[in-house]
Amino acid sequence: MTGQRRRQICLFGTSADPPTGEGGHVGIVRALSKLAFDEVRVLPVYQHMFSNKAQRLLPFETRMAMCRLAFHGIPKVTVSGDEKRCFELLAQKESSKVGTADLLDMLTAEEKDVDFSFAMGADTFMDLTQWKWRRSQDIWKLLEGRILTFIRPGLFENDDTFYRRAHDLNVKVVPVPELQPISSTQVRNSISKKELQDILIPSVLDYVVMHKLYGFIEKGEETI
Repeated sequence: MTGQRRRQICLFGTSADPPTGEGGHVGIVRALSKLAFDEVRVLPVYQHMFSNKAQRLLPFETRMAMCRLAFHGIPKVTVSGDEKRCFELLAQKESSKVGTADLLDMLTAEEKDVDFSFAMGADTFMDLTQWKWRRSQDIWKLLEGRILTFIRPGLFENDDTFYRRAHDLNVKVVPVPELQPISSTQVRNSISKKELQDILIPSVLDYVVMHKLYGFIEKGEETI
């Protein structure tokens, strides 16, 4: 119908290996959920473009399960397997690697009444706008510049180049004051539940321990 309001959906891609808590992924998604979007769609990576990272990822369904736990109850947030669907759609083509532009091609074709935005960290934003990504220019065009970025502690906080580029490209910088200098790598390298209580929300930590993921795969792990 002419004049019908278009839905506004913010996409947030993450390896989610694992999704971190209020000082990380959960804090970012919660901040996005407070903006004027109809939906915030979390997209766990199905397969990394870079083979060295792809080999380290836990199975997709495991990471999906952790995301459902991590983001449960946050308004307007969904966890989607769109990246897996996109990979499967393109699997018969000559290239088995699926990038962000391929995903956007699929979503914009399927959901014609939606304006998609994409949220990313400052480092990712700088890489994209230096056109380092595969089909970088296509991504920018498909999104029509609807990109949001956020700053992790210690990265780009006082970087004039970052702020100038965001301003020049009319990109919104989302404040996430809860962010801490934590990472999924810390979780993967830890064997201490006590340490991880400050990094993961309780349900995700319980899942990691119960399923013997990361450092908890070995017998005799520290669990206090």
